[in-house]
Amino acid sequence: MLRASSLGLAFTHGISRCYLVHSPRWLHKQVGHESQPVSSGSTHLHTTEETEMSTDTTQSGNPLPRAPPLPHSSAFHKLMASQPDPTPMLRNATQDGNGASHAPEEFVVTETLEDSPVSPSQEAAEGSRRGPLPHYLHSQYASRDHKSRLPLYEQLAEAADIDKAWQLYQDLLEHRPDYMKQSIPQKYLHAFAAALVKKSSAKPASRKRTQTVFLRLLSVLNTIYYTGGRVSLWEWNALIDTAGRGWRKTRMDDFQAALSILRDMLADRAPGSSFAGATFIPPHDKSRIVAARVEPDDITYTTLIVIAGRTLKPDILRLAESYLISSGHSPNRITYLVYLRFHARKGRLGDVRRMMFRILENEWELGQDGVNALLWAYGRNGRLDIAGSIYRIMRHHLLPDDPSNEKYPVDAAILRLKDLENITIPADVKPDAITYYTLIQVYAYHGRLREALDVFTDMMTSPVPVAGTLEDMEDYVPGLVLPNPTLPIFRSLFLGFARHAAPPDQQASAALAEQSRGVPPAWRAWTPEQLRTLFDNFITLPHGARPNARTVYWLLVAFAITSGYDRVVLREVWERLEDRYGGRWDGRVDTFRDKIYAEKFDEAFFQRLHTSREGRGWNS
Repeated sequence: MLRASSLGLAFTHGISRCYLVHSPRWLHKQVGHESQPVSSGSTHLHTTEETEMSTDTTQSGNPLPRAPPLPHSSAFHKLMASQPDPTPMLRNATQDGNGASHAPEEFVVTETLEDSPVSPSQEAAEGSRRGPLPHYLHSQYASRDHKSRLPLYEQLAEAADIDKAWQLYQDLLEHRPDYMKQSIPQKYLHAFAAALVKKSSAKPASRKRTQTVFLRLLSVLNTIYYTGGRVSLWEWNALIDTAGRGWRKTRMDDFQAALSILRDMLADRAPGSSFAGATFIPPHDKSRIVAARVEPDDITYTTLIVIAGRTLKPDILRLAESYLISSGHSPNRITYLVYLRFHARKGRLGDVRRMMFRILENEWELGQDGVNALLWAYGRNGRLDIAGSIYRIMRHHLLPDDPSNEKYPVDAAILRLKDLENITIPADVKPDAITYYTLIQVYAYHGRLREALDVFTDMMTSPVPVAGTLEDMEDYVPGLVLPNPTLPIFRSLFLGFARHAAPPDQQASAALAEQSRGVPPAWRAWTPEQLRTLFDNFITLPHGARPNARTVYWLLVAFAITSGYDRVVLREVWERLEDRYGGRWDGRVDTFRDKIYAEKFDEAFFQRLHTSREGRGWNS
């Protein structure tokens, strides 16, 4: 389980310490149940040190500005070292007999006119020279410190390196002088939140990465909330989205996490209050909170429905839809696409058609994502003729004069779709990365290697570089980008070999039978030679590409079956993988490696690889 403390999370809002349970993954056991979760162990975050306004006073009763100590090893200290020092006189402060430190008299700045000896004319001249103080600063001294921290704020907003920016964010919160009312101005907090969301969307989803983004974004939005800012609508929506993502299979807890954030939004509570089990702010600081409820929009409810649809639980999907209906918003195009994919995964093509007609009845365009969803729905459920016709039309939109198109006239494909399914592909919809990967996955799963390789060739020779969103269609979340789009394609092909390849003795028997009947040698699919060619291409992918554990596992299974469990071949394959990628994946791959190098051949283990092949489904 991912712990907030392991990510270095600090929910120090410049006000008081607060606590958050380790992760939203243990949320409520039942939908709609408001009971607080039970967690074991310490729930303290990165720091439990309270930051409070100083109660030390001068002899005249004015608050004392005290600068916090800077740790020598912090990145903040190194950054501040290059800035003008705003506290030269503060270091020379003396202490009275009670231990209270006193700044030099000229640096104790009062805040009211009646305490100031400056005349109105002098004040006007001084004010025109330096401008009004920001509302989050207490004094001119705080203004000076603010100017010295300004380059750090700008670095935070830019967030060129998201991990370094996160460390800077923590340091700025931790080292807030008492005379500064706010550690980080609101506009920089909002900019950092935007950078967290934007930069994380450029990478594929993974549990640890997505949870890191979720917990960091939750910290930033809490800082905004508790320092008098207003959490924007897009920030709430982004938090709901990241709360429900990260696992390959969306779980009940993922939906509960997203639902808890929505409840906080509706109740105008701090983000995360529903599953934190406590408020984040002490009573004496309630004045800092701005009562400004943000109303959810259709994107908010649609995001919740998308998460619910990925759980494949009808009651959860209906619950998410009930929030949309009760809000007064109507289902939109994305809502129907979620239901279309849900019914496709349940094998209900009739309901898939019904959702498509709902989209068309409302005069919405199918769009790129809608056409890809239809291609996947029909292909997944064995209608390869419909999926192939959809692709043929999209390919014609990309290359209308391609000579290879003459083998399958586009007019025939258009007529087939119109007559059989009443589907019309918009003229501006062309193959993208999702299109290619979906069809390759469909063909490989159903044993059509030649067609899968033809589509792979189309992708690699496309005049338009394959870019944009690409994910495994089982886990696809719109907006995610893979750094190398060919990796999941190789996984689909290796899984196809694991499902359809025959051991060497069966291959030899089939060849002998054809020869005895006088049948000329035909092209065969799923042979060891084809697998070897694919592997040679796979191992020479760009160095930025690293396959995940599932890809490596199905590669090993494919070689095990096609080689007849020849461990010499398997060891050669493993050593090439290890030389190229380092050889560190997951427990399933480690077990496979141990069996390859074991002194005694575990025949039962390798036999199970072959006999369990029919259970290797879309989610393998």
